[in-house]
Amino acid sequence: MTEKRRHRRSSIQLDIELVYPDGGSSRVKTRDLSIGGFFVEAIGNQPPKLGTHLTVTFLSAPHQSGTYSLKARVQRLSLNGIAMTFIDFDLDDLRFIETILASSS
Repeated sequence: MTEKRRHRRSSIQLDIELVYPDGGSSRVKTRDLSIGGFFVEAIGNQPPKLGTHLTVTFLSAPHQSGTYSLKARVQRLSLNGIAMTFIDFDLDDLRFIETILASSS
């Protein structure tokens, strides 16, 4: 199978909150993270639908105080969890993710 990812992933577990368009939310852990997105373990009985736009709030991150929120889209659903792609990504968002990735290597 051909690898479709454009960015290298780092295996890192971070506490995040996914906020759905209807206002509901789920607290989960990332399994991996890259500049392009992340993967979270399965979310209960009602995972978001493919293509859904969510707000992702990082509740804990190395060398960061407080929380940080980004926008993401559900890219892929699997039995193990959900792959998400960052959207509306700006320079501050890039710096935030790069800081996390640098601390995990």
